[in-house]
Parts: sequence; C-alpha cells; structure tokens
Amino acid sequence: MSTTTTEATSPDGLRSRPAAEPPAPTTKRFDIFLIDTRWNQPVSRLVRSLLPTLYEYQKQDALYLLSPEQSVEILRREPELIGLDPTILVYDLHAPRGQGAGKYKGFRIHLGRFRNGEQAMARLQEFLRFINLHRTSRCLECEVRRELHREGFSGAVKILREASQTTLELM
Repeated sequence: MSTTTTEATSPDGLRSRPAAEPPAPTTKRFDIFLIDTRWNQPVSRLVRSLLPTLYEYQKQDALYLLSPEQSVEILRREPELIGLDPTILVYDLHAPRGQGAGKYKGFRIHLGRFRNGEQAMARLQEFLRFINLHRTSRCLECEVRRELHREGFSGAVKILREASQTTLELM
C-alpha cells in the first residue's frame, strides 16, 4: 500500500489524460485517497481495517493514505466537507475527449455520514463493486449517471430507509 507523497499531491499528477481507447483492466486508472481526520472513530476504524481488502481489488491503482494532519488541511480548503470523513476520493486518470480532459475528474464517497459500521461497509462494498465493474468504461461519468438513473426511486427509498434506521438507533 502506498502512502501520500509529494507526487500524489501535485496538481499535475492528478490531471486526467484523454485516452483514445478505454483502459485495459490492468491499466492504472485511478488515484485513490483516504481523507480521514478520525472524527468518526467507529467508521474510521472499520475503513482502515478494510484497506488491505480495498488494495487487493485495486492493485493496479495508487492508494494514498493521508495523515490526520493532511486530511485536516484538505478539509480546511473545503469546509462544507468537515465531519463527512472518512472520505474516499477517487481521481479518474482517463477522462474521455471533450469531457473536461485536463481537469480533475472523479468522485468521492463520504463514509462519515454513516454512524454505524454496517452501513458504511455496505456503501464501501457498493463503491468498490462499481469502480471494478466500470473501470474499463470509456466514460465513467456516463456510467455514474446511468447507475443513478437506474437506481432512481428504489435508490431513494433505500437511502430514506437507512436514514430512518439510523435515526431510530440514535434515539
């Protein structure tokens, strides 16, 4: 597993590069960062315990573990994200032409939104499944939109159900 380096935090290293063809399954496609101030201790412990498994699925990609101090510095730049960590941030290094090539492309999952480990683990599993199923897609952003559209109402119901369960557990 890699740790954060100056190369990883260099803006030029995180710019997407347009590809003529979709990447092969063994090609590096993502730079993955764990932002974790350890604000949400139960979920933080769970995510950190699952990092070896995450790495096993993403061996061809770079996984960077930011220290709590580095994480705080990132969140100071984007204060609306404070309290949502641990966050897994994924930069897609292969943006399609005409889709913002040269800009940062990717997505993130805020596991700190969940108060219990089972919910966070379920989201992490879905996240890992998605990036592995679609890692060779020409347009990952299109796959995200398609998945959100497909989930539609059933996804909204699932989120509401989990939010209700969390509320009941807090009472």
